[in-house]
Parts: sequence; structure tokens; C-alpha cells
Amino acid sequence: MASVTSGVPQSDAREMVDNNEEEVEDWGDWDGDDEEQEEPEECKCLFCDETLTSAASVYAHCAEQHSFNFVQLRRDQRLGFYDCLRLINFIRSKVAAKTPHEALLEDLRASTGTKKSEKGKSAQHVAGLPWSDDTFLTPFLPNDSLLYTFDDGEEEDFEDLETVVKSKVIAEGEGTKMESRPDKSDDSVVSGLSDGLRELLLTTTPEIAAHASALLAEEMSKVENSQMVDDADIDDDRTSDGEVDANQDLVKFNEAAREPHDANGTSGSSESASEGKLRKKKSKVTFATVAEKEKLNINRSYFGSYSGFGIHREMLGDRVRTEAYQAALMENPSLIKGAIVMDLGCGTGILSLFAAKAGAAKVVAVDGSEKMTAVATQVAKVNGLLDESASNTEGTTRTGVMTVVAGMIEELDSSMPVAEHSVDVLVSEWMGYCLLFESMLGSVLYARDKWLKPGGAMLPDTATMFVAGYGKGGTSLSFWENVYGFDMQSVGEEVLYDATLHPIIDVINAKDVITDSCLIKEFDLLSMKHEDVDYTADFHVKLPRREALESDGIGSTQVDDASKIVWCYGLVVWFDTGFTSRFCKEKSVNLTTSPHSPKTHWAQTLLTFKERIALCLEDDNLKLDGLDRDTVGSEKFPAYSISGRISIARSCRYRSIDISLETNAFGAGGAVKSWPVQMFDI
Repeated sequence: MASVTSGVPQSDAREMVDNNEEEVEDWGDWDGDDEEQEEPEECKCLFCDETLTSAASVYAHCAEQHSFNFVQLRRDQRLGFYDCLRLINFIRSKVAAKTPHEALLEDLRASTGTKKSEKGKSAQHVAGLPWSDDTFLTPFLPNDSLLYTFDDGEEEDFEDLETVVKSKVIAEGEGTKMESRPDKSDDSVVSGLSDGLRELLLTTTPEIAAHASALLAEEMSKVENSQMVDDADIDDDRTSDGEVDANQDLVKFNEAAREPHDANGTSGSSESASEGKLRKKKSKVTFATVAEKEKLNINRSYFGSYSGFGIHREMLGDRVRTEAYQAALMENPSLIKGAIVMDLGCGTGILSLFAAKAGAAKVVAVDGSEKMTAVATQVAKVNGLLDESASNTEGTTRTGVMTVVAGMIEELDSSMPVAEHSVDVLVSEWMGYCLLFESMLGSVLYARDKWLKPGGAMLPDTATMFVAGYGKGGTSLSFWENVYGFDMQSVGEEVLYDATLHPIIDVINAKDVITDSCLIKEFDLLSMKHEDVDYTADFHVKLPRREALESDGIGSTQVDDASKIVWCYGLVVWFDTGFTSRFCKEKSVNLTTSPHSPKTHWAQTLLTFKERIALCLEDDNLKLDGLDRDTVGSEKFPAYSISGRISIARSCRYRSIDISLETNAFGAGGAVKSWPVQMFDI
């Protein structure tokens, strides 16, 4: 994996956030020149025509006025990004079709398992989501700003909602004059709220509920003692339609509690109204600036991660990877000798060194890490391959052909030492986990369009992705079944459940691959477009022929001797990249990360099913009498094959990818069972 514009390894994400907290505080210094950018984008209610100033206000409004708690439903149903898109568009379409409000709510409760239940009784789960159709991915309302407010995850949603909830709790308590109660406990305070607000408060996170109710109890005490805040502090901040400006409420409330007061209760603050507005204006940050800041931080963190030598030691030590590039560059003289070569994401410069040694006329090595460009320069110099003609003042003949350039390829238009469309060969080791993680392929395509000459070569020039089913050996269940003589299967089951939410990057043994493989995507790097990176593909896998099933190729541990079934726990994804004969005339090379080949540092990507699927061979005599067709894939009714759709797309989180998986089991007599779509992210 090279480092020109690759993404942040998942393990570094939290550290990145911590390291950049200080930078976030500086955002207040950014002045927005465009007044339109500083105006908050209004969000329309899901059920009525009212518009509010934030998504959190819409969620609070829907809970209070329309008895629909979007945040709770999202949390309880584990709705991902695309599920939320579908849900919002589904509701808007139903409202536009004049579906009665109570009927729509009942449909939502029934389909998500949130049916209204009697007090003290838990709701029953009901499978199936009416908005699962992909047609609901198309925005129902043009420029619906609510669709673009939850792409950073639930944590931000809850933070915004906490502000709104606490503000509304304080405002409602103030509106009812904080009537005195003998019982000043939080429970007593919450029970005194209106039904809508109480439901909203109690169904948010426990931390929000506890904090908000505690604030209300504290405010009651202050008002009863007439010490701190008078009625106008909050009531004057209400907007014309009765909506409360949550930020103003909380700011005034906190400032009133902190500021010194004279004997008459007057605040000691000297800030004028105009100064306050100016301060508030300067503190605003637009979504565009935040997104750009995040992008810069991610790039900085990623390039920093490639500044350490450990990751380069791992890549250089991956013989499958490095020797494939070495063969393609050094054993194809008709391609490399006398050519201008660009190495994108050069790292230590190993690919550039191969090209220079193979007789390239000029090699331009590019990397986004300043430290690694310095390293590559020194390595090239020590090996006599650095082009030092620019600094050569002695008039001696230059000995090297390699030039190292620091920076992201998208930002080097004016400093590149070669002309546009003059590069003969563009080489890059751009592949990430599951091929597309780190989003470096876009930079490769940019360099192709900007610098590669017509008819120029790309190394590699093809990429293909495959899937296959894997068995129990691909999980950690066997380990947890016997840990030094103790049964820890419960731990194994929890680990397996976590794997259904996030892909596992690991090396899987060939014997644990239980089905045939299926090609899901082919990329031609010479002709593909940037948007081709996002795709959806069908897959179909089944057990191999009986001889292979019973051979060591799969392993006897995968086959249940009594029932002759094999349990499939999920799909394993891998990729090949080809240095094909289109450009490599003397020696073509295929670099594979298949579990059936020697392992690489990319390993494989494991997508774990929510429910394991039993498979058997089609020629087994299966008696269908009395079998429930809806149980296909179970031990009593094993499936013949597994089919479905897999989608891989660039995530809203910069440089990550989202994977969705639709799974169907097909059995005898045309029986089919389908499972809900699973969402994974890397």
C-alpha cells in the first residue's frame, strides 16, 4: 500500500481526533466571507410543513408533536447511512401521498418491532422494513438538507439532540414556573413534563436523560430561591413560532450561573449585544470548511503513519507483492528501457529503483510524505541512481535518472519535472484492504489523465475482485470452545456477532474456504472512470463437487459427517492485480491475494453473515415432505447455493469504504430464504 493519497488506518482514527482537538479550537478564527454560508440550513419536518434550524430540532419536534422518535428508531434498529436515507424518503413519500398520520406511524412501529405496548411490556420484534427498496435512495424532496445531516455518525446526532433536549427541558420547566414539589428528585421532575417532552427525554441516551433532568431539577431550585435567572432570560429568546433557540438558552443559562451579580442581581458582564453577535458570527464554521479541515487532518495523519519504517518493512518483506512488481519492471525491457516512468506513492523508492535499474530514461518518484521522499532521495543517491543534474556545479556527467517529488499528485501540476501527457509508464502500488480501502485509486486515475501519454502503459493495468464462502475455521469459535479446558463459547458468540457489524481483515486458510469462488468485479485501469470505483455486483457460490468436498482442499472439519452438510459463516473477499501481456510483452505477472495462494500483507476481508447457512450438494437425496420452505439454509433444510448482491462504495467518511451485502439461500424445490441487508464499513 503506497502513500500518495491513501486513507487513515482504522486504528489511528481515534488518535487522530485527539491529536487535532487543539486545531479544532482554532476554527473560530475562520471568517466566512459568504453570508449565505453562515446561515444555518433549514430542515423540513418529516410530517408537517414546519421548518427548523437543525436536524436535532427536527427530531425533537417529530417526537414532541408527531409521536415519532427518529433517533430511537435509528439506534434500536441499527440503521446505517443508507437505511436512514431510505427511511426519510419513505416517510416523505407517504406524507405526500396523504397517508393518515396514525396509519403511517402504525406501519413504522409494526415493521420495526416498535409497536405501542402496554405499560411494562416489551415490544415484539417484527422483521422486514418497508423502505428497504433502493428506489427510496433517491431524494423525494429536492435539496432535502435532512439527508445530509447524519453522515458523521450517531455520536454527533446525540450531541446535537442533547443540546435541544436540555434546552427544551429548561424552557418547559420555566414556562410552567417551575412549580414547587415536595419531591425534588429527578424522577419527580421528569414526571411533571408534558407527555411529548417526557417521551423524548426518556428515549434518548441514558446520559442525556440523566443530564437534562438534573439540569431541570437544578433550575427549579434556582427559580424557587429567586437567586439567579429571571423569566425573561429564556422567554425572550423564543422565536416567533414558539421554537426555542437551544444554543442561546444554554449559553445564557451557563453564563448566568457563572457571572458575578451585584446586590440587585444585575449581571456584571459588559459585552454589548453587537459584540455578542460579532463573537457568535466569528465562531461559526460552515460544513464545507469542516469537511475540508477533516480531509486535511486525515491526509496528515495518513502520511504520518507512512513516515514510520515499520509499515515499509512489512511491505518490502511481502515477497509476493514486491517480486511481482520487480518482475514486471525488470523483465520487460521493451516496456521500460528508455521510457519515462512515474512511480506514484513511492515510499522508500523500491519500484523506482527497479525501473531505473531496468534502463528507464527518467523516473519520477512521487510521495505525499515529506519524510519518505527524503528517505527515497537518500536511497537513490547512495545507490547511484539519483538525478543530481540540477545541483551539479562541477560539470560532470550525471549518473542517475531518478527524481523524487514531495506532495499529493493532485497538487503538483506546477512543480512536476515532466510535461503533461509525457509519461510512458505509470506504476503504483495503490491497493488497500479489500482492494479499494484508502481511496488511492482516484489519485492513480488523476495521474493517468494528467501525465500519461496516449498509448502509455499502467502497471498494474487490471484489477479483479472475488468472493467465496468460508466455514467455521474462518472464525474464532473453535478457539473459544476450549480455552485451557474451559468452555468460553459465550465469548466466541459475542466475537462472532461483532464480526457481523465490521469486516475482519485476516488471513484465512485455503481449507476453510468451503465454496467455489465467484468473480464480482473487473477493473481496466486504462479505461475506467472515477465513478466506476463504486459498484454493485451479483454473486453465486455453492459447494464444489463431492470429490473436492471430501478432500483435504476443504478439510474434514468443515463437513458434518452425520448430516453431510457444511456450515457457511460468511464471505471472504480478495483481489488480483494483473500486469498483463497488453504491456508486459516479455513477462506478464499476476499478483493475487487469494487464500489459495501464499499470504500477503493485504490478507483477506471477511464479511460475516448474521446467521450461518447450511449447505449441501445438489445430488444429495433430500426429502422435502414436511419441510418449511422458509427454513431453507437450516440444518433440516440445507441450501444448495448462496446468491445475492454486494455493493462497495466510497464512504461519506473520507477515504473509507462502505460495503452492503444482500444474501439469499436457494434450496430444493425452488425454496428461497432472504436475509436483511448487512452494512459494513472499513
